[in-house]
Amino acid sequence: MVITKTRSDLDFFLPFRRHAPSLANAQREIYADLDRLTSSTGVGLFNVLAFRGVFFGSPFAQSDRFQWFDRFEDWVRFTIDEKKEATKDGRNEEKYYVKRNCYGRTQKDRSTKLLKGYWNQRELWNDMFNRPTPPTAEEVYRWLIASDAGETRFRNIGSLTALLICGDLIEAGVVPTPSPREFGELIFKVGKGAKDGMAKFGLVKKGADGEEICEAFVSLDLALQRELTEEEKEAMGYNIIMLEHTLCKIKRLTSRGVSMRSILLDIN
Repeated sequence: MVITKTRSDLDFFLPFRRHAPSLANAQREIYADLDRLTSSTGVGLFNVLAFRGVFFGSPFAQSDRFQWFDRFEDWVRFTIDEKKEATKDGRNEEKYYVKRNCYGRTQKDRSTKLLKGYWNQRELWNDMFNRPTPPTAEEVYRWLIASDAGETRFRNIGSLTALLICGDLIEAGVVPTPSPREFGELIFKVGKGAKDGMAKFGLVKKGADGEEICEAFVSLDLALQRELTEEEKEAMGYNIIMLEHTLCKIKRLTSRGVSMRSILLDIN
């Protein structure tokens, strides 16, 4: 049951985040070239925001057509060249690029119209990343969700999307990997599915405080580091980013009809 549900939407349910189609494409097209990604032009920020804020989970993001854009004009030209594919079999062109419920709840603001704004904000990258020392994951998270003049700094980049971007940048080597405790603290602050996933496993009680969440996350990571073989870790792409991601997927699976009994049977 778990496998059948997971295979129905790999981006949405697969616990091994690096192997889901959208992120696998992003790792190849956006995160593989660090010099280009971290350029002071800020084009890297545009592509990161576009991926997580607009494209993730869409047919385009999952396809071999997914790509990096050097200029906004390149994006405009791409939509013209890709028109036939985007509207194939009567498909709505916007739905080719945008899946509004890619993270669960429908995001009414999720749209290709956001891309122009992201492009105009690209040089903000230098405010955070062109420093003598790289920022921490928590600093990047707070920067992404900050408000300017009462409005969210980056439209459609909320707490969950910001955490996902942090994970992407950590795995790419742009942001230093936090300790399990530091990442546990961030999980508590974000307050999303990973907390619920730990509760589902009985690792914490509902309403657990920050210290309890951190201790549970650290203990779970230690246990998995001990029990998994190096080959297994390599195959699944195990690290604390994947662990947080997996806990979210546990919550997501159980909220969509998969029982904890089925999950535990598959694990065992």
